[in-house]
Amino acid sequence: MPIPTFVINLLSRTDRKAHIITEFAGRDEYDMSIVEACIHEHGSIGLWETMLKIVRHAVDNDLEYVLICEDDHQFTEAYSYEGLSVAIEQARAMKADVLCGGISWMQTGVAVTEELFWVEKFTGTQFMFVFKQFYHSMLSVIFTVMDSADYKISSMTNRKFVVYPFMSIQKEFGYSDATPQNIQIGRVDELFESTSQNFYTLNDVARYFSGLRSQVALPIAPYELATATVSTFVINLPEREERRAHIIEQFAGRPEFDVTIIDAIKHEVGALGLWLSIRKIVETALANDDDVIIIAEDDHEFTPAYSRYTFMRNIIETAQLGIEYLSGGCSHFEHAVPVTSGLYWVSFFQATQFIVLYRPAFQKILDAPFDDSVVADLQLSHMFANKMIVYPAISTQKNFGYSDVTSSHNQNKNLVFSMFQHTKMRLERINEMMTEQEAFCLP
Repeated sequence: MPIPTFVINLLSRTDRKAHIITEFAGRDEYDMSIVEACIHEHGSIGLWETMLKIVRHAVDNDLEYVLICEDDHQFTEAYSYEGLSVAIEQARAMKADVLCGGISWMQTGVAVTEELFWVEKFTGTQFMFVFKQFYHSMLSVIFTVMDSADYKISSMTNRKFVVYPFMSIQKEFGYSDATPQNIQIGRVDELFESTSQNFYTLNDVARYFSGLRSQVALPIAPYELATATVSTFVINLPEREERRAHIIEQFAGRPEFDVTIIDAIKHEVGALGLWLSIRKIVETALANDDDVIIIAEDDHEFTPAYSRYTFMRNIIETAQLGIEYLSGGCSHFEHAVPVTSGLYWVSFFQATQFIVLYRPAFQKILDAPFDDSVVADLQLSHMFANKMIVYPAISTQKNFGYSDVTSSHNQNKNLVFSMFQHTKMRLERINEMMTEQEAFCLP
């Protein structure tokens, strides 16, 4: 059966109408209709109202899914009806609410089949399948002038997927009726190209670690995990006695941590003082011939997810995988790739209250140039490609009501808590998706 396809077009945009008719010409796999766009002073609302008009038609005609297109959709060289058909059937099997042929931005994505990525958030609705079970959600949600169709849909469902390689991009027309910032020539092309490159990188990382795990994974004897200890250095300003008491309590009764409290290097620029303290610890680790160390700040706090057995296993596994930098809990991350059930590779992350550094990282840290603008978490995250975070997080930051390093945390007392909570929720969404789609996920 031909794909029920509805193209949104403003009556006045004759150039776009001519373009989209050409795009679908000769493609008998589509039953294409052009839908006159609803006019509204806010283009985003006009687009949404037109989408709802299409969805109501789908409900009235009991359609299993509809393809909603904007008139700037353009097929890529990667398009094939056979490939798209496979993607549609896979998406339906995974109970997808939305399937996009290509997107201009995403927050993070996980390869779930050879043809599909799950995405956390996305922009770009120029070629979007909406499935039957999602019709009611779209028709019942409140849409305001502050919303946009793609962001709104992203917030409404965790079941959203993208075909990769992209089969659809947006053609540059030099203007946009729904997204004013896209009027800049070249912006749309750059967005799609950058996002496509991100997908390529995430796919490459997933395959790399999949292959590596099959080569290096070794059985770990339980007694090794029960008796292993790690050199642990805690950074503390001597006058911060309440923090020192807190961190001593955190490590009490945990013999797996061989704890040394290091007097933080004082500097009028707190962030530089932290970096200098980290360098001092790394120099000590090299002198001690350590293979792995933990650096904790004095506001580190273990979460209920902490387990000696699991954490020690994570340290051994990540060492086998060639990881240089591991975080026990971060306040923000960019893109993430699940490597094991408890470890995620990340492209970038923040927070240094509990980090693990491996020997290959030591000299790199000492050789890295820096000045008084250095920020430790940013410096480390940009420095290392082989970095991971633990999931669920085993560390968070205790709020003491002030920070000696990050002034913004003094101005917003709840900022740290909200950032860690947001990161926790993001990782939970990824984990929920991975659990649901386990049968389809890449190994």
